[in-house]
Amino acid sequence: MSNQSLSQDDTSLLPPPSGGSEKADLYLNQLIELINEDKLIVSHTDLAKFDPTSLQDHYRLDLKDYEVEVSHSKQADTGKDFYVLLFNNLKSINEGCTEKVILAYIHITEDQFAKFKTVAETQIERKRKEAEEKRFKEVMAPIDQALEKLVSSPADIPLEAAPDLQNHRTPSDSTSPFGNTRPAFASS
Repeated sequence: MSNQSLSQDDTSLLPPPSGGSEKADLYLNQLIELINEDKLIVSHTDLAKFDPTSLQDHYRLDLKDYEVEVSHSKQADTGKDFYVLLFNNLKSINEGCTEKVILAYIHITEDQFAKFKTVAETQIERKRKEAEEKRFKEVMAPIDQALEKLVSSPADIPLEAAPDLQNHRTPSDSTSPFGNTRPAFASS
């Protein structure tokens, strides 16, 4: 092959270029730092949609027009584990339809993958807990308001006079999923 540069058409026929272990460390450390700062959000792929004999674990990081994938797979014929970083370009073809072009890849070690996975799983769990706390806070807001009204009201107002805590049902209301909703200590 001559020393002439390849045209754009010729390079599209070549496999994506591969980086070495130094590049793997550089990119993984940068990705991990951005994940720890919540500047990149990790998504974990639902492996139930894939052949479990090859794909073992898979994470995606969205960079707008680009995407980084970090995956652990097993070679089908040997069962050997391999780990890779894929750098993709996401080209919008139509509205809601994109084409993924692999720009480059880097093989990473099991230790590098484990380090990434720990950081990714930590972020995913933290985000899950934050979402659960937010949902809980939203659902509990009316109860918190009702309790606050009771705390700030004079002590001589009976429980029945606090309509925010009542479902406006009588104790004999059969539509209540809990039957008699009156506290056991309440007088009849």
